[in-house]
Amino acid sequence: MDLGPAQILDTLGAPPEPDLLGPHAQEIKALFTRPFLVLHRASELYTAGTALGLLLDLGWEARLRTGTTVDELCLDLPAQARIPLAWMLPFLAQEGLLTRQGDRFVLAGSPRLDLPGIRALVEAEAPGHATNFDLLDGVRSHIPPFFTEGRAGDGLLFDLALFPLWLAYFRNGNLGYYPNNLLTLLAFRQDLAPGSRVLELGAGAGSFARLVAQRGTEEGWLDRIVEYRFTDVAPSFLRRAQRELKTEAVGLPLVFQALDLNRPLGDQGIAPESVDTLVGINVAHVAHNLEVVLRDLRSRLKPGGRLILGECLKPVLGHPIYLEFFFSFIRSFTDVELDPRWRPVHGFLTPEAWLRALEHAGFRKLESIPPPRPLLDRHPNFNVGAISAMA
Repeated sequence: MDLGPAQILDTLGAPPEPDLLGPHAQEIKALFTRPFLVLHRASELYTAGTALGLLLDLGWEARLRTGTTVDELCLDLPAQARIPLAWMLPFLAQEGLLTRQGDRFVLAGSPRLDLPGIRALVEAEAPGHATNFDLLDGVRSHIPPFFTEGRAGDGLLFDLALFPLWLAYFRNGNLGYYPNNLLTLLAFRQDLAPGSRVLELGAGAGSFARLVAQRGTEEGWLDRIVEYRFTDVAPSFLRRAQRELKTEAVGLPLVFQALDLNRPLGDQGIAPESVDTLVGINVAHVAHNLEVVLRDLRSRLKPGGRLILGECLKPVLGHPIYLEFFFSFIRSFTDVELDPRWRPVHGFLTPEAWLRALEHAGFRKLESIPPPRPLLDRHPNFNVGAISAMA
């Protein structure tokens, strides 16, 4: 099959109907411009092309032509290879680049992977938004030693060569990433009381803090925040945030702190019932033990305080989404304790799994923005959302 501009335009989805988007429909539906829709579909197909290209780079074309299972492909590989391969083969079958025959995957014919054509289309439809593709190319070029030498994916993907690409990806100017921040902001600003002490978990490149400062100033609610504790486990992100945010998030009362979600927060100086709002974007899914972490987070909130989670969401657990390609090589994404009730798999979860986990941890008054069902049923590729939960 062909994988290029024509397929993108032929399969371009329609925006969700406003009645599916809930009380914030006006702001959410503004996301769904033609450039956004083109970029999103292009990213899916570019990821598929990148994944197949990686398998061919590794010299596995003959095995794929004959047909292979995940088990067979992993026979002479480091054990860590199983997780990304168990994602890649079904994803490539889902996108039509492999044929699935039971548990076997076959490469038939000569798929034409016009990755330059996809780039050219996006440059025409959404100028300046090739960041996603740069990062995908970087992953493809850097990750082979993960399979051939058993090297850790974290070190390969976050080295000095790729770090600027991650920073460019996690920014509000990237149409592919911005919905994560916007939906979380819609939940965050709701019921934000004067005198609020806020702690952001895994604040990373600081794009959410920038958005809080910008929109809070424009909309007149920034002065309700008396402290904004910017935390991350990575010293590189903290150093960069300390250097840049004081001029790029003007008016936000910033405090910086190293914080590891997987260690008791009390041992890291966060007192019980000391925070009004905890917020984390695509960070809670790396909790090694989700039950323990959610209970610890709830204990740090004042009575009536809120936990706001922005998360990539899956329509069903077995449905691969293209964003998982990046993270299936990262240990913190895959090395977690599983629980059949709310954490049956590693990585991104369904909305229902998150609600079960939060309720079990003692949270109440749960609200999703936008309401996830039937939105995900009709638009399974809209994979972001925010959840607000009260302590």
